[in-house]
Amino acid sequence: MQFSFETKNWDKDLHLYTYKELNILLDINSGAVHLVDDLTKDVINSLKQHNGEALQVLAQLKGTYSEAEIVEVLAELKSLEEEGLLFTQEEITAPWTAKEKMIKSLCLHVAHDCNLRCRYCFAGTGEFNGPRGLMELEVGKAALDFLLANSGSRPTVEVDFFGGEPLMNMQVVRELVFYGEEAAAKAGKTIEFTLTTNGVLLNDEISSFLKEHKVNLVLSIDGRPQVNDYMRPMA
Repeated sequence: MQFSFETKNWDKDLHLYTYKELNILLDINSGAVHLVDDLTKDVINSLKQHNGEALQVLAQLKGTYSEAEIVEVLAELKSLEEEGLLFTQEEITAPWTAKEKMIKSLCLHVAHDCNLRCRYCFAGTGEFNGPRGLMELEVGKAALDFLLANSGSRPTVEVDFFGGEPLMNMQVVRELVFYGEEAAAKAGKTIEFTLTTNGVLLNDEISSFLKEHKVNLVLSIDGRPQVNDYMRPMA
């Protein structure tokens, strides 16, 4: 018998299943779909069971089907393979290359505390269900050092001051901006800073500092004054 399927990966390349009395054979790599009869289904299942050995298939099924019927199905399967409709090779459009591992951004929780008590707060009124506290300057510096050291070839990295309410720790925010700008310049990079705030503690001095150092501002407001004040009462 001239039909050889021993080198085929039946489980990886083909998927055979029955849906509403239809036997469906799917060639995984090409996406070709074939409707097959019960004889072909049994032959394919036997080929899978016997690692593609046609003689073993013939021995197993000869009590159910004639040798001529089995051989005809094997010939049809071989023909589909030769036509590129079964056991097709996976097409790789481009070789995979490992990409440089790098960190591009950092979110600094400089305040696990807040000056508001928003009714819907996901952060547990700023404390994230833990003790209230403010980030120490040295912790922030270490985080910025880590970001720059692991940013690979990126010329620009991003830092978001977050909370809680980060303006409750404005002195540390200010020092970290100074430190980050200097450290980034030494590394031949730039840092884009963002600060997420409820805006209550913003004043002219803070606004001027943020503008001078090009710190992006994310400001949260809940609609009209009466709605905002109801949903976001002061602490």
